[in-house]
Amino acid sequence: MESIAMKWLLTAIIVVLGWALSALLRGVTKRLGRRREFSKARIFQTSVVINAACLVISLIAVGVLWGLKGDGLMVFATSLMALLGVALFASWSMLSNATAAIILFFSAPYRVGDRIRLLDGDNTVTGQIRHMGLIFITIQDELDHRYTLPNNLLLQKTVIRLKNDTLPRDQKHVRAD
Repeated sequence: MESIAMKWLLTAIIVVLGWALSALLRGVTKRLGRRREFSKARIFQTSVVINAACLVISLIAVGVLWGLKGDGLMVFATSLMALLGVALFASWSMLSNATAAIILFFSAPYRVGDRIRLLDGDNTVTGQIRHMGLIFITIQDELDHRYTLPNNLLLQKTVIRLKNDTLPRDQKHVRAD
């Protein structure tokens, strides 16, 4: 009887610690986002990812406390991974883009309003960042064309942050009339 009461007490402690860790990390994220003048939507998206990670860690800790054995956990994890693997195989790039969004949030090399040039051979894009989301960013060039680029592209390609207010025209993409 005492062991069950102790397990419930430890479960409550794990839940409170998980909630406190989530609240602490969300607070850090909000302060960092406000200091760097990120949009509320971008801060919210990062907070959702942090909440999900804290929830998963807490659930695993409670499962271990209540006797979820390693072999049972392995069977459950492999079954879950098989199901998720099939479902996520086609959408692996979305996970990559969400991870890139988190990296871009905390490293903050670019923000909305910055003028950048993404060097990608013949597909070079020069413009101003208009939106940074969890999956993609939107860049607008001087002719008001809008480009939607995946977040992971900003981590994979060379990006130049331009200093002045004018956007230098990319001569490869200008038609000679």
